[in-house]
Amino acid sequence: MSLFRNKNFVVMWTGQLATIFGNRFSEIAIPLLVLQLTGSSLSAALVVVCSQLAPLLLSLPAGSYVEARSKKKIAMGADAVSFFTMLSLVVLVMINEVTIWTLAFALFVLGASGVFFRVSFVAMVPGVAGRGKLVEAHTYFEGADALSTLAGPVFAGLVLSAFGAVWALAVDAFTFFISFLGILFLTVSEKRREERREIIHWTGHFSLRGISLLVKNPLQTFVTFHQAVLSFTTTAITLTVIVYTSVVLDFSEWQTGVVLSAAGAGNLIGVFVLNKLSRLSWRVLYGGLMAISAAGIFLIMGSSHLFILSLGMFLFDGALSVAFVINGTARQAITPDSFLARVGGAGLLLGGVAAIGGTLFAGSVSEIIDPRAALGFCGCLLLFASIIAFTFKNGKRSVRELEPINLDE
Repeated sequence: MSLFRNKNFVVMWTGQLATIFGNRFSEIAIPLLVLQLTGSSLSAALVVVCSQLAPLLLSLPAGSYVEARSKKKIAMGADAVSFFTMLSLVVLVMINEVTIWTLAFALFVLGASGVFFRVSFVAMVPGVAGRGKLVEAHTYFEGADALSTLAGPVFAGLVLSAFGAVWALAVDAFTFFISFLGILFLTVSEKRREERREIIHWTGHFSLRGISLLVKNPLQTFVTFHQAVLSFTTTAITLTVIVYTSVVLDFSEWQTGVVLSAAGAGNLIGVFVLNKLSRLSWRVLYGGLMAISAAGIFLIMGSSHLFILSLGMFLFDGALSVAFVINGTARQAITPDSFLARVGGAGLLLGGVAAIGGTLFAGSVSEIIDPRAALGFCGCLLLFASIIAFTFKNGKRSVRELEPINLDE
């Protein structure tokens, strides 16, 4: 049965589509706001980092906290916090009272609510879609990301050019409200761990053990390494491309939006071919995807033409988006149900650290040296990850053949 005949899955997918579409507006609007206020790409990076600090601080406790409670209620609460925070930011921009400090605080709150939403959301996916359809579920979610990334940056650039940052941020706020309504109408049976008293002490050993679970066996370690690479490069490239096109090449907002939207086109193509690709051996699939993504970065680095830049983003994000799907599917496939929230929280911590590193790297290198230097490093990093993947001894099976591996002591 197609997952789109599953009402609960459709509700989750629609909410994701709306939220990601809105996020594409603020992802362009906020760095450009900071660049307008300060003229510094490093300042833009530091403000963006504030949204990534929350995963660093809260991922482990969030994973343990969510594991014993209603994931639906936590996801709804997180969406409500995100909606009102973004709405407050819209008002501040409207009355010309926004500063880099208010932007930084708002992004930190959004990052915190996003942690609890993502941990809850991901933990609900196997129960809604079924373990036998995890590849298809993550493919469809990546399709939502692709559609949003294809349309979002272009519309964001047009809205920014025509109406300003207020309306761009207002779109993001509205999509959080849509996501909240979607989760509200979700009907899902939730399984919770019985050891509630132990989980309540989520700042102690129980939550910290989630870190060790990420490297508990060779398959978890492989997924963990590539998750770090994916998180680092995607944040570094996004900010670097915004700085490169708007500051170095002096592109308009809509031209920057076109380049970023090309990533969505690549993402969409990747979704269409993913079902066939997922039958390849794990190491061949990862290795090839990382190599293609690196080629896209080198195209961006070597050109100032809109078409070539767009083609580079098409290749970069098309391959990287498929790698994200395979990575997320593999993590859930090899993780037992009772550990999903904790491993998911630890994974968010890892992704947060890598994302902060990528953002700070992109901002500092772009300002001190040149955006092309940051692009070159990321391309080389992906080539290194490609070599690691091709030589992975335990990667001979396809991701569809993976099964949960016991993580108990």
